[in-house]
Amino acid sequence: MSKTFVLVHGAWHGGWAWQNVAKTMTSAGYTVITPDLPGHGDDRRPLAEVTMEAYVESISRIVGELPGKVILAGHSMSGAVISLVGERHPDKIRALVYVCAFLLPDGKSVLQVMGEDADAEFGSRLSFNDDQSGARFDDATFRDTFYNAAPEAVIQRAKPQLLAYQATAPLGTPVQLSESRFGRLPRFYIKSLQDKVLSPSMQQQLIDAQGCTMVFELDADHAPFASAPEQLAQALLSVTAI
Repeated sequence: MSKTFVLVHGAWHGGWAWQNVAKTMTSAGYTVITPDLPGHGDDRRPLAEVTMEAYVESISRIVGELPGKVILAGHSMSGAVISLVGERHPDKIRALVYVCAFLLPDGKSVLQVMGEDADAEFGSRLSFNDDQSGARFDDATFRDTFYNAAPEAVIQRAKPQLLAYQATAPLGTPVQLSESRFGRLPRFYIKSLQDKVLSPSMQQQLIDAQGCTMVFELDADHAPFASAPEQLAQALLSVTAI
């Protein structure tokens, strides 16, 4: 099994989100890459340049430059990103791991599934800029629905690093996946049972529709890297033994 992980953050976040998880995994002897997606973290390009294609190309380039196969994990929105990278480069992927992530069926987008998730509390509380190119949430939404199980100290550290606006173009882009490429890759899912962004019921629907080799459950919110970093790291490492 591969000893290299690429961990892809979700919307509004950057590679910084995986810091505590990566520390545990690195201590266990694994190579862990935590890149910033275009327009996130230290890459502050304009919203107009942030697309799903830009996301997928950036991760594809990283995966392509690494020796051997990698275990590619994506949080939330980046479930769509890792699926598309798997579709393009199936021979470079040992396994795909979805961390309370959008494991989308072919032809669907993140926004479509959010709209179908009647048990979630997050989507209805988003606000948009004038041209609808960016979405944001207020402090109460952040605390109540995103980091609802995280310690206060962790919340205070995360808040200044979040993007003011997440580009909406990637969220509205349907994925195009095939059984012959994406479909042949081993898939694992890590469910968060206190998730109010992508509800546990919707997570299960996605798992049932796409199929997974194994499902792990965490007593965590939509940010398990903040509310349960040690448990998340152990779940990710468990994939290497299967």
